[in-house]
Amino acid sequence: MDAWKRALAGAVAGAVLWSGAALSPAAAAGGRVDLVLGTKVVLDEATIAQVTEGAARLCGGPPSGYVKRARTADRTGSIVVLCTRPGNKQVYFR
Repeated sequence: MDAWKRALAGAVAGAVLWSGAALSPAAAAGGRVDLVLGTKVVLDEATIAQVTEGAARLCGGPPSGYVKRARTADRTGSIVVLCTRPGNKQVYFR
């Protein structure tokens, strides 16, 4: 069942990224953000500090360079693409 949920989540995220649309849940995450690499959730509902550290490791640069984008993802609930890794895997906040 978990594999089915992951596949469905990956398909939805891919469709959203492909179309350029953003997801807007009814309530913001309240300071918690997911860091995703392709279809794999690297950090689930982590703090802004944790996800910016993770983004810096995956995409390069200082963690402070990702704070504004992490807050945008938290506040709006939208997917914010950070970079593309080898194998055409996108790294993003949601």
